[in-house]
Amino acid sequence: MLLDGKTAVVTGCGGGLGLAIARTLASHGARIVAMDRSPERANEAARGLLASTERQAISIAVDVSSAAAVAEAFAKLDRHEARIDILVNCAGIREVSRIYDLDPVEWERVIAVNLSGPFYVTREAALRMRKTGGGSIVNVASVAGIMGLTHRPAYTASKHGLVGLTRNLARDLAGDGIRVNAVAPGTIRTPMTEGFFDNESFRQGLREVVPLGDKGTSEDVANAVLFLASPLAGFVNGVVLPVDGGWSAEKGYTLGSGDTGYTSAAAKTSS
Repeated sequence: MLLDGKTAVVTGCGGGLGLAIARTLASHGARIVAMDRSPERANEAARGLLASTERQAISIAVDVSSAAAVAEAFAKLDRHEARIDILVNCAGIREVSRIYDLDPVEWERVIAVNLSGPFYVTREAALRMRKTGGGSIVNVASVAGIMGLTHRPAYTASKHGLVGLTRNLARDLAGDGIRVNAVAPGTIRTPMTEGFFDNESFRQGLREVVPLGDKGTSEDVANAVLFLASPLAGFVNGVVLPVDGGWSAEKGYTLGSGDTGYTSAAAKTSS
């Protein structure tokens, strides 16, 4: 199997995108370390992975926004004597507001979870990967990290920061045999976004800007993570892979019916 014998730490594993990623990695042979802020959700994820993939998983509760809590979580993992081959930073939260309405406490909370969290977790994982010959790290960013989205100042800033951290670490950790990449999902239907998808006008708006429509799933993102984490991407480093149905490409020029100006200009240039 693609990840047979590998151990993968997945944060935010208690549901939604994180759990879908964990299931996909486990189905390809990985042993999962399910990390989540909620002990109950972490334990439930581990039990569910055993039931669906017949693979034992380790569950560890951790608040990724706390450097001390992250260090303690990895100390617990050390007691399992499990090497870390793969890390997926998926824990995250969002806010929807304009800057006029965004409480500074909420700003700090989003940055702490979405940006400081991956830094704390990656630091602990990379220290261990370096000792065992390397590994692969995949950060779950967002199209908000490569575009400017409205009404999400803290979330957008945090994901731009995560993209920058990904590119920095891809260069800094390569010498230790550690690859660092990211996926940038568009608006995918998960428990976090369920309320949006219940609104037909929201879905229609998505269909207007996303070439492939509003059908993106957690499994689409999980498969992209699987590729980046696996030996198939052994020479891929520092990439931010959009999984957005073409949303981030939608600013390109589209010819309308009867619009031949571009064709005529091209023909003149080539003649």
